Amino acid sequence: MFTAILVASALLGPPAQDAGSPGDGLGLAERPVVSSPVTPAGSGGGRHPWNAQGSPRGVGIAAALAATGLLAAASSRRGLERDDEPFYVVVHGDGGSAEDFEPLLDLMDVDDDRVVAFDYRLAAPGASSTSVSRTVDTDEAAAALDRLLRNVAARHENVYSIHHSKGAAAGVVAISALDDGTKPPIDGYRGAALLEAPIAALPVGPLQRIGGLFPFVADNGGFEPIRCDHEGCRDIREDLGTRAGVEVIAIRNPDAEITNFTDEPRGLRVYDLIDDGGPSAWAYAWHPLAFIKRVFQAHSSVLRHRSVADCIVSEAHDPGSCNWTATRRRRPMWGRGNGRNHVL
Repeated sequence: MFTAILVASALLGPPAQDAGSPGDGLGLAERPVVSSPVTPAGSGGGRHPWNAQGSPRGVGIAAALAATGLLAAASSRRGLERDDEPFYVVVHGDGGSAEDFEPLLDLMDVDDDRVVAFDYRLAAPGASSTSVSRTVDTDEAAAALDRLLRNVAARHENVYSIHHSKGAAAGVVAISALDDGTKPPIDGYRGAALLEAPIAALPVGPLQRIGGLFPFVADNGGFEPIRCDHEGCRDIREDLGTRAGVEVIAIRNPDAEITNFTDEPRGLRVYDLIDDGGPSAWAYAWHPLAFIKRVFQAHSSVLRHRSVADCIVSEAHDPGSCNWTATRRRRPMWGRGNGRNHVL
């Protein structure tokens, strides 16, 4: 049955979407309203122009300094002003754009000069962050994200990153590198929210690694939760951010389980958004187009929900402070929960 849905979705393609509906592979407009202070890979030191329709969210002095490679150097200058008000870095998913986060940022009441977006062109050259996000490897994106976080943290004492879909998979890899010492700690990087992260283990994980082939499966860019070295193997999702001093939360929508993960890695705070106003996608399992449309809706609902916004704001100001009330649980289609996560 599941194979039949995959084949049908590949042949039929994604359903028509409402304007501005975010998600992986949804045909989003490539007009960024948030732009990252980066020098894209292969750019020869220049930077892509800002949106011609106006100044994007978060492109102030920090953006200009970082774009010219001066921010890190400037941070060491005596008397550089730093502030403790949260500064947000947003990381969109496969085929998405920075514009995806506009509804969430509006709900959070974030000022334009307090947010900047990760541009996937930091990891590989391309026409836009949207186009590169469809093909770039998650590990490469994570390495580029690490550089951006360091540049931003050089200026701000309280950096909080918000990741959606493939961007969340890249966030897991970046933070795990801080945990295991592969990358040095980032002073000022305090927390991260992983929204609808396609970081599943078996049996869903392999599908997410080829998610780009199917319009309704979130692509994780080759993310692999189990990493091995000379000391053995570990699940990089477990105790994520603990050693790095980064307080991590994961928010998922069980109504579209194939776009996120259903197990509960040890030490990872997982919140389930149960009521987004729609049924489980599996209610439409025998109707492929309706199934795909519902998956899209459930996958993007975390970016438009007041409770998600309130939780992130609480975490950014006081790490560990968001407490969702457990009301009811839905047994996942794959895997078994241990009762430690919360639902709203």
